[in-house]
Amino acid sequence: MIALDRYPYFPMLRTRQAELKGLEHLRPEQKQAMLPMLTLGRWPKATDFSKGAEKAAQVMAGAPYCLDLTQDLTHLPDVQQRLRSPQHGFKAWRDFVKDWPQALPVLQTHPEASLRDWLQQARGLEQQAGQVAFRITDFEHHPPLVIQALSAMDDPAGAIVFIDAQFIRAALPTYVQATLLTINHLRAAFPNLLIVVSSTSFPASVLPFADPTQSAGTIDILERELHARIGGHAVVGYGDHGSIHSVVYDESSAMRWAARVDYPGELSWEFARSPKDHSRQGYITAAQAIAASDPSLGTRGLWGEDMILQAAQGHPHGVAPVSWIAVRVNLHLARQLSLSQRLLQAIDQTDDDE
Repeated sequence: MIALDRYPYFPMLRTRQAELKGLEHLRPEQKQAMLPMLTLGRWPKATDFSKGAEKAAQVMAGAPYCLDLTQDLTHLPDVQQRLRSPQHGFKAWRDFVKDWPQALPVLQTHPEASLRDWLQQARGLEQQAGQVAFRITDFEHHPPLVIQALSAMDDPAGAIVFIDAQFIRAALPTYVQATLLTINHLRAAFPNLLIVVSSTSFPASVLPFADPTQSAGTIDILERELHARIGGHAVVGYGDHGSIHSVVYDESSAMRWAARVDYPGELSWEFARSPKDHSRQGYITAAQAIAASDPSLGTRGLWGEDMILQAAQGHPHGVAPVSWIAVRVNLHLARQLSLSQRLLQAIDQTDDDE
């Protein structure tokens, strides 16, 4: 059994190349210190979801993680629907996750699933994996299902429930209220239930946050504000989407972009960009601006910082957005893990002093 409550940070990532590369380049002890949820999507040229699952396991290198399945029907819709079929208690999904024993399986939902199939899935996954995860994205319909499934399990204490508020920037107060109601609903039935609140505020475009020259800007990380407003680490675990917007445009290869380098901090994302320039020099210029803004860059042993310094010295590791999304994800995960560890230590210290 994994001691789920020992983790300070629970990021949600997708099995896309950029996100997995950012995760891969964390240090081993950083991967061991967090419990990510990795959502399977289509891997390039793959005809099923096995390749994404294989890559996820490779990246985690033996560390535990949660494994979910995308609901985006642009990703292998026929294969996805078969894998999420509720027949025989979601047997297709239960059989699939057997091949990845280090993963905690996330229960799947389906609009045509009967209560019997849902409960059979919960009991079946608990029996084969020992521990399971739930993901709540529908604040009205999912919590009662989760409570019913937990009630049917042998050991509800071995479960973890993610409340995924998704994109919160447009209506933070509304999501605070909905999240609190959901927490209270779950805890009324299971007072000691491990709950993680996850969300994202990373925008679809950074331009509204840019300065008048459109060459730099700052974006506040609202995920931390949401978590603080509902009580922080003393109430629920902290999760986010790893500095990724809730909608990913994988098919937009023809989209225009400007060279941009993002620099995550603990409470904000800084960025530098070269307007109307996506050349190698554009990335060098953007990286130089970031390097000039922080003399401590490169002192923390982080792969993402090393890539920014390398580019600032004239040698960018990539000249396309995917390369720099990986850098942003890497630095975001490292910074949020460090912050979460310190916040939990402060709570533990307060408890010791009382």
